Amino acid sequence: MTSEPIIDGVGLNLTDMVPGNIDQLAGILNWYREIGCSHVELTARRLDFVVGGRLNVPRTEKVAAIVAEAGLVPVLHANHAINLMHPVDADLHEAAAAASIAACERLGAGSMVLHPGVLPRDLHIAEGEARRTLERDRLRRLGDLAGKAGVRLAMENLIGGPETPWVAYSADPVMLATQLDAVAHDHVGACLDFGHGWLSSHAMGFDYLAALETLSPFVWHLHLHDNFGRRGNTGDPGDDATLGLGDMHAPMFMGSIPWAKLLPKMRFRPQTFGGIELNGRFRSEAATVVSTAYAIAAHVNTGAELLNPYRDAFK
Repeated sequence: MTSEPIIDGVGLNLTDMVPGNIDQLAGILNWYREIGCSHVELTARRLDFVVGGRLNVPRTEKVAAIVAEAGLVPVLHANHAINLMHPVDADLHEAAAAASIAACERLGAGSMVLHPGVLPRDLHIAEGEARRTLERDRLRRLGDLAGKAGVRLAMENLIGGPETPWVAYSADPVMLATQLDAVAHDHVGACLDFGHGWLSSHAMGFDYLAALETLSPFVWHLHLHDNFGRRGNTGDPGDDATLGLGDMHAPMFMGSIPWAKLLPKMRFRPQTFGGIELNGRFRSEAATVVSTAYAIAAHVNTGAELLNPYRDAFK
């Protein structure tokens, strides 16, 4: 009897899709299948599954049919704006998260990424721990809904630094691990965003390898991409790429994340999804990135050689 794979499935998200234009979706998904994706991470803010905190049933069912026709397994990234620690409208945000879980059930999506709460810096100083306690209560309720729907919630580590007006506690992967440990729900785990962690480690000064190792036992969803750990932007994405600034969502091994040192330390949960978040400017690299994601999966699953497709590309 074989054991379950650690990383089970690879797929791109919908970075290039024009928001709301689902006429594009079939073509995108067919291309993803052709370049080897087994899954697709559906980007909720481009598909309007939830409107006003309610499930958009016709839209969800139409997308479900398109995904099924393409032969890909769906997972969902819930709307980025959902904030279970919102200072005013947390109930509305919880309703939107619950509607997103209902969308997963109709889509057949077994994993859903959700952003942990953020607060204005002054409110974080005054009430951060109390607000995280309230978030835990909301996550347990959502975890119960997710369990009934056959969905695993995956809380994503965000980007943070001392200069940001809003504080994301999850920018520190150790704090996210502490929160998930306190939630203690079978259907609430983590999405590890490697690029977010790399940027945050440079801005906040934590040990990247040690912090991600601490979070890794909670992880069952990945966001694979790369950057150089350099905060800031020029105002022009092309110039940012030239200087290696910001959350580039570049192909793995194109930036400076130490993949070879990092991956052996990871202790992901079985059947973790290997999601790829690729900036549209790197679309021509998509097939290579998918192959690289499978190589990362094989390395984690079996110890296979870790291949760097860009080893000799940059001088």
